[in-house]
Amino acid sequence: MTRAPILVVALAAALSACAPPQEELVLGEFFNASRLADRTALQRIATTWFNPAADGIVTSFTVTGVTTSQAGGRVTKEVSIAAPVKLPGGETREKNLVATLQRDTTGGVAARWIVTSIRDSPAGLSTPPR
Repeated sequence: MTRAPILVVALAAALSACAPPQEELVLGEFFNASRLADRTALQRIATTWFNPAADGIVTSFTVTGVTTSQAGGRVTKEVSIAAPVKLPGGETREKNLVATLQRDTTGGVAARWIVTSIRDSPAGLSTPPR
């Protein structure tokens, strides 16, 4: 048996372990498009947006928890995040937010994840486990 196939499998596994979780990729794209008020880009990835004039600007965030549920061919993820938000007045405030991501799985083909809501995390609620 040659070592080359084993090395390829090990390398692929190592690289996939370094990839950011899908939620981070989707939310990163969402916050970038929202920051630029790019409605065209948002159409492809969201049914809502984080309005910089009203909600502020998120340039970085940390996923603190994810819960997943499935009903009627639709998978939903509630993603808790912590983020510094630059508010319209110029002040930056650390906020805990919850983003809802959905994906339709009917028809045997999984569609892409879309952001369907973003809201402040309810006070006093702990973030769900990852």
